[in-house]
Amino acid sequence: MLTTDTFSNASGDIEIFAFSGNNRKDVKALLAKMLAETENADTPSDVVRLAEQSRAHFRSTDFFRLTMIVKQDDVLQGCLQNAIAAIDSKDGADSAVFPGIFFGEDKPPGKIAFLFPGQGSQYIHMGKDLIAFFPQAETVFKDVEVLFAREKPLHAYIYPEAPTDAADKKHMEELLRQTDIAQPAIGAISLVMAKILSVFEVFPGMTAGHSFGELTALCAGKRIRENDFLYLSVWRGRLMAAAGGADKGRMLAVKENPDTIAQRIQASGVDVILANKNSPEQGVLSGSSEEIEKIQQICKENRIRTMLLPVAAAFHSRLVSDAAEGFRQKIKSVEILTAAVPVYSNKTAMPYSEIEKEARHLFGEHLVSPVNFMDQIMNMHANGAGVFVELGPKNVLTGLVNSILKGFSFHAFSIDASSGKQNGVYDLAAALCRLGAIGCPVDLRPWKQPQI
Repeated sequence: MLTTDTFSNASGDIEIFAFSGNNRKDVKALLAKMLAETENADTPSDVVRLAEQSRAHFRSTDFFRLTMIVKQDDVLQGCLQNAIAAIDSKDGADSAVFPGIFFGEDKPPGKIAFLFPGQGSQYIHMGKDLIAFFPQAETVFKDVEVLFAREKPLHAYIYPEAPTDAADKKHMEELLRQTDIAQPAIGAISLVMAKILSVFEVFPGMTAGHSFGELTALCAGKRIRENDFLYLSVWRGRLMAAAGGADKGRMLAVKENPDTIAQRIQASGVDVILANKNSPEQGVLSGSSEEIEKIQQICKENRIRTMLLPVAAAFHSRLVSDAAEGFRQKIKSVEILTAAVPVYSNKTAMPYSEIEKEARHLFGEHLVSPVNFMDQIMNMHANGAGVFVELGPKNVLTGLVNSILKGFSFHAFSIDASSGKQNGVYDLAAALCRLGAIGCPVDLRPWKQPQI
């Protein structure tokens, strides 16, 4: 059995090295010292030993921090030489020139904010590399499976057997896209990622989510308990899947400023709503399939880019209003706890109230209320958030934050930065390295070999 106080990096094919000191000169000296030691380090176990040694002495509170990723096929001496060159470079640790190397000076630009994605970010095998080496993931899935209770377990939809052909793969993707499957699936993966970060003592100073992700944000902010979160994730998906008539509607992303989109809707007379204010460059519309087709054609005629979202209904519109009342009933059985950290609401773009009755009412309204993600992020930044970490599948919210806060001082990155295109453990290592280099509180020592 793997221990629960470490995150296994499997066979040691990905290692984290970390160095810190009072200034660049001190860190260069540490790198040079280790470089000298590598002359007699020619086995994988030597690399592991040196990596653990570096992490043991790393302090994110030191003025200058350098972290780097060393893969199994990398030559450690070359990586250390690159790290020294990165410190001397005028352009800093440019990821294109010095891949896997991160460094920073002084204090981080603000508090850590956790962001959680909503439906549409799901994909087959999301989080597979992480849950394979994180023991607590088994507990999360065991708990959610009891609540999911369908003909197939939830993990079978997320991690199906290899498709036989393109048609089979498309069918698997369509199954996972179903609202009653996608929402608890995204919720479980997002919760596992939050648990993984807690192993490294990374905790949020505030949280927020996009649409469904608001449930995860409330859980991460400790306004609702984990089991209640999984319960509501399953029921939110079921209720929304059952809502509406034969046409559950569609959602359309529009590459245009939300205020301009609103004016365009009003001028056109098309019966759609601006469901999401995502960024200064994007809004999302909800409406019946027929009305969405109309507005899509209008956008095409005006050479405005659009994209139909991979969701099963017109969320945050009256087409799913049937689900809202059912969801409020489910919320009645859930205790709303005192806030551990501020949790920002999609509807108000401000933190949930400390008053239990007001928080419960707002929670019940979020399902059919428009998502004002743009103002939400602006308010979080104004209230001290400077490091935005996206937990969950893909990196959609990271892109939105970069657009919203363009010109401000901040950092934004995702635990699933490559959206499954490269090793998920590498993506996690990169996120931890970024946090350490920025100067955020992080304990890198738990990055250990498997304990048998």
